[in-house]
This record gives sequence, C-alpha cells and structure tokens, in this order.
Amino acid sequence: MDFAAVLKRERLVSTGINLVLSAAFFLAVFGRTNHTLALADPDGFALDFLPQGGAIALMAALVPSLLVRKALRKGGVAGLPSTGAILALVARMVGLGLLSAVLLAAVCLIGPWVAIGWAQAFALKLVYGGTLGFAITHRALTRLYGQG
Repeated sequence: MDFAAVLKRERLVSTGINLVLSAAFFLAVFGRTNHTLALADPDGFALDFLPQGGAIALMAALVPSLLVRKALRKGGVAGLPSTGAILALVARMVGLGLLSAVLLAAVCLIGPWVAIGWAQAFALKLVYGGTLGFAITHRALTRLYGQG
C-alpha cells in the first residue's frame, strides 16, 4: 500500500467532510440570514470554536486512523498500532484541536472587534474546519504510521 497516496486521500476526505459539517453546524447555530454576529453574548460566535475544534479533532484523528489500520491489516501489514495507541494519539489530537480553538476564541474576544458579519463568520468557520481537519488527519496518520 502506497502510504503517500493513502495520506493524500485521507487528508482530502477529512478536509471535505469537515467543510460540509462546519457549514451545516454554522447554519444550524447561527441561521441562514445575513446579519451581524456578536463575538461574545448574545451570539457567542467566539466560543463556538471550542465545540467545533474538539469535534473536528476527534473525528479527523479517530476515523482515518482506524480506517488506515484496517486497510493495512487487510493488506497483511504486521506491527500496527494498538487500539490503545490510537486512542492515546486521538486524545492528544483533541487537545491540539481544543488549543487551536481556545487561541482563536481568545483572538476574537481580546481583539478590538465586538461583532463579525455573517458571511465573514461563515467563511472563517469553513476555513477553520477544513484546515483543522486536514492538519489533524495529517498529524495523526504520520505519527501512527511513521511515514509522510
């Protein structure tokens, strides 16, 4: 199995899925009408990075790690990471995802802004979701399978 091709595919899939999920959750939480969103109360846009960062990091690390391990095992590769090793790495990736979310929330709340336009907020959430999905998947797979 060509690990570079697998890594490329998994990063692309993770980016795409997290773009779609970020859009869906944004629309569910903040609505579809173009309006200004408060970074703090009452909209809480800045703090919405926390659940987004945690959820994306969890799924972007866990799912590709298990899928790649299954494919490698099916291909006869020995010495694959245990479930415990995968879960430990996933926990670290969730920590990184949450750290990135805390930093973004802090920039939003400490910065000179009090609000953000709906379209800009939507774009920011998509960029963050896709980028985080890509980065976490890349880091998790290269750490687990030692290539890349």
